[in-house]
Amino acid sequence: MKKLIVLFVVLMAGATLAQTARIGVNLELSGRFATIGTTSLQGIESALAQSGADIELSICDNGTTVEGSVACANRFVDEGVVAVLGPIASSFAIPAAEVLQAGGVIMITTASTNPATTQIGDRIFRMAYTDDFQGKVAARYAVNELDATSAIVFRQQDDDYSFGLAGFFAEEFLALGGEAVVVDYVANTVDFSAQINDVLGTPADIIYYSGFCAEGATLVPALRAAGFTQPILGADAADDSQCPVGGGDAFDGFTFTGFGGAEVLSREAAQRAADFAAFFRVNTPEATDFNGFTLSGADTLNVMIEALRVAGSADPDAVLAALSSLSGFAGVSGEITYAGTDGTPADRTIGFFSYNVPGDDGSEWNKTALFGLSTAE
Repeated sequence: MKKLIVLFVVLMAGATLAQTARIGVNLELSGRFATIGTTSLQGIESALAQSGADIELSICDNGTTVEGSVACANRFVDEGVVAVLGPIASSFAIPAAEVLQAGGVIMITTASTNPATTQIGDRIFRMAYTDDFQGKVAARYAVNELDATSAIVFRQQDDDYSFGLAGFFAEEFLALGGEAVVVDYVANTVDFSAQINDVLGTPADIIYYSGFCAEGATLVPALRAAGFTQPILGADAADDSQCPVGGGDAFDGFTFTGFGGAEVLSREAAQRAADFAAFFRVNTPEATDFNGFTLSGADTLNVMIEALRVAGSADPDAVLAALSSLSGFAGVSGEITYAGTDGTPADRTIGFFSYNVPGDDGSEWNKTALFGLSTAE
């Protein structure tokens, strides 16, 4: 771990900036997604502490709202920051990206997976894979590993991520010979009785949930109480303690795709992730979660540090050129290459995980890593 810390310090020391680089952070730190927003911020802050880089973070809580995300983006344009890290959710990342692209500010979303996000312009990047990949591998897992031929798909119709991901899953599931029934709900739904009644008696080998834990912690127990015993498969938004804590033992065995951690990364990347995790636990003892959102948050800052080093200044155009040509950067979430891409890393690892409630280590809950898949495969 000491060697890794020294490496980051030396890299940054090689680029003495005329002034402190100011970077904005636009995250969901209150509201429905506060848990994963806080986890992402803790990853960013720990990466900064580990690096020793001459960077000042300007943090803005978007409140898990479109209005808040846009307000944060406008604030950062006015502040003249070099770049903005975040938001997490595609519904907030897309409108923020439109503001920042127009304002000439680089943005690296920590976790937005909707393909449209990086299509907004050349200044918009992401740290995750995209939902066309995530939805397809989930559908293939359902068919090939779970022998599913019929599915019920729950999607949040007013959310870009959930709606789009459900579509990619259903499209691939149908292409593989399956049949799917789609059920819609909206943000902040607390009573799913109408949706559940609509699908009572519907043949389904699997239930796919493309939403967030803010609603999933209510939906999954309600499904189990209504007699739905089939496997429930979720996505990376379920990598959030709100699910097992809020939903209890209904989440035992709940399987989901998520941003790859040390358990599923390549050997070299796994060591970097493990070293960062050890540093994180010492630097952030108050943290309740450490997961893919932590690692993706950390690497949004790490690639900015590298771009600043290569640029030799905080000039936005020079930093953009350095970031756009980044290739094979050794991040804590795996190697990161933006060269020749639309702002989506050329190779990302997605993991399949399963919750244990109670945890098989004696804790209230934990999760088991099943396997990982590379977007380059």
